[in-house]
Amino acid sequence: MKATILGVQPYELHGTLYYRLIFTPDGSEQPREARLSHDMAYPDPQPGDRVEVNAILGIVDGVKKLAAEN
Repeated sequence: MKATILGVQPYELHGTLYYRLIFTPDGSEQPREARLSHDMAYPDPQPGDRVEVNAILGIVDGVKKLAAEN
């Protein structure tokens, strides 16, 4: 699903970088949260980034940054 990141909170757990991402899917006003390791996301996610969120049964397993839209 395409979405916009609203907030990013990086944190470390047992020496591994993780991100807590708050995002709003296109067509929804309800923010959602995902917690994922750095290797499941692109480097340095930021609020306002347009992304493609991959999820299986509601569990986010990857986030990719979309190319700038003109």
